[in-house]
Amino acid sequence: MIDASDFRLMKLAHALVWTGLVLSGLAVLTACSPAAEKAPPIPAVYVTPVHNDHGEDVRILSGAIRPRIESDLAFRAGGKVTARLVDIGQTVRSGQPLARIDAADYQLAADAAAEQLRAAQVDATQAASDAARFKRLLADGSVGAADQERQQARSDAAAARLVQAERQLEVLRNRAGYAVLAAPFDGVVTGLQVEVGQMVAEGQAVMVLAKPGELEVVVDVPEALAADLRNQISQARIAGMPDLVKLKLRELAPSASAQTRTFRARYAIASPPPGLRMGVTADVQLTRKGTTASAELPSGALLTTNKTPSVWLVNDKVGTLTRQTVTLLSQSTDQVRVTGLPDGVLVVSAGAQKLDSGMKVQAVMRPGSL
Repeated sequence: MIDASDFRLMKLAHALVWTGLVLSGLAVLTACSPAAEKAPPIPAVYVTPVHNDHGEDVRILSGAIRPRIESDLAFRAGGKVTARLVDIGQTVRSGQPLARIDAADYQLAADAAAEQLRAAQVDATQAASDAARFKRLLADGSVGAADQERQQARSDAAAARLVQAERQLEVLRNRAGYAVLAAPFDGVVTGLQVEVGQMVAEGQAVMVLAKPGELEVVVDVPEALAADLRNQISQARIAGMPDLVKLKLRELAPSASAQTRTFRARYAIASPPPGLRMGVTADVQLTRKGTTASAELPSGALLTTNKTPSVWLVNDKVGTLTRQTVTLLSQSTDQVRVTGLPDGVLVVSAGAQKLDSGMKVQAVMRPGSL
């Protein structure tokens, strides 16, 4: 017979069995249900607030250091080149021979002119003697006045032919001397377009000679900048030089190049740095005060797809993106200046090319942009 204490133990054991079964069932149901999906992380982007001002527009053009005086040299007579006496980069003195052409034909012509001069001298002497004799005969009535005048005319013509022969001989001797191309001034040979055996025409440029003492910056300026070029502040960063140098516009071409539609500008260097050499690159910076309100942004903010400059605007409260078209005023290596943005808006300033209008982003202020 079961007493009361045994009955209570049996009920407790029965309750524990049912509790275990229920917990086991819940565990199975929990293991079979799918896990809750995690929300994708919102990407963070650097943003820069827009501050409009009337800052400076800066344009950078690539130029070069060139000598102010640089002459194309040519023979004053044509012929076959028999000798080239200098190399490119060589320093020469005024009057030094640079090249020669075959002068045999010119020398023969000069010799022939010398013989013609001797013949003219004989004719002039004879004609002068005859004119003097006719003058004496006229005095005693042996010849008429007409005969004496004709003889005097022949003498004058012979004297003129003598002068002509002298000038012709001088010209041909000069042409024979033109067979040697000599340096017109002290300088450096910066270009050669001639070799031994080459046929050159009279006046054909065969060599370039430069004066290295006075150097300047030469740059081709686009048409849009040329009209106001004299009102812009000009500086240059020369390759191999640590500091910017100030420039002064010395010469601006009156017309644009037919091929490039640019104007050739030459700038004098205010204080040439030591060690300045011809031919090195010089990046010319043209700066002028802005006439309209504009904002300066990091270059990574600019989008140039479809050839239309634009930027991404960020709503920092909801994280949405809006593409805004802008007008590009100037651009350098790391900065751009644009118009068309209101003050205070946030612009994506890094990685703008990787974003899309349907994305959600988290705005992070770019360091140093406040």
